[in-house]
Amino acid sequence: MNSLVPNDSQEILDRLQQVSEEMDVELADLITEDANFEPVVGEWSIKDIVCHLRDAEQIWKQRVTRILEEDEPFLRAFNPDELATEHDYPSQDWNKAKEDYQYARQVNLDLFKSLEPAQWLKGGIHQERGHVTIRELIESLFTHTQEHLEQIRHARWLAK
Repeated sequence: MNSLVPNDSQEILDRLQQVSEEMDVELADLITEDANFEPVVGEWSIKDIVCHLRDAEQIWKQRVTRILEEDEPFLRAFNPDELATEHDYPSQDWNKAKEDYQYARQVNLDLFKSLEPAQWLKGGIHQERGHVTIRELIESLFTHTQEHLEQIRHARWLAK
């Protein structure tokens, strides 16, 4: 890789792949009743979290694509609660939501793996975070997934 490019890009992709596989295992045998379980009334169920993850994958893809196609684009922030209301997460079909999330994640993994080394350094201006690079976006997607994976594991434990 070019010396200007972070040499940990493969490591980041490997970690993202691993957390994706862990998520798939966690969701594989989950039945609709458990997916709809709210650990605390008013908090997101596992299905809500998966719908959120699906929507976030689509947003991350849009952001990375815009950065690749434009010079320092403005990246609008999103409100997860507004998105949940707008997309009516509780009424969504569990199996479809899970499949859509897994498909969107795979699309992103394929996109990220196709990046040329210098593309990792391209960036945009995030509404809340300021300048961000594709590398930073991918790293934040890993952290985002990991946090929600722990949330799902906890909810599964509480549902037993």
